[in-house]
Amino acid sequence: MAATPHREAQLEAVLQAALYLLGARQDQMLTIEEWTDLARAVAACQERKTADYLTEHDLEDIAERYALEWDEATDGVLPTLEDD
Repeated sequence: MAATPHREAQLEAVLQAALYLLGARQDQMLTIEEWTDLARAVAACQERKTADYLTEHDLEDIAERYALEWDEATDGVLPTLEDD
């Protein structure tokens, strides 16, 4: 049974994210963008939300500090930040 174009795109995203992860490990560093890409790719293959694969700390960082593209419909809800 041949993979559909959509499934092939999902698998390519997982492969690319895994390559980034391996490279980041070799460099002894990993950015939130790379970590989010990996979570997003795995979530797409598992039909889950990106947020399901990130820690609460990661989600707070994304909401507070990083200008990542985030689609709540596919990525999940980011925490609401309160001003102290």
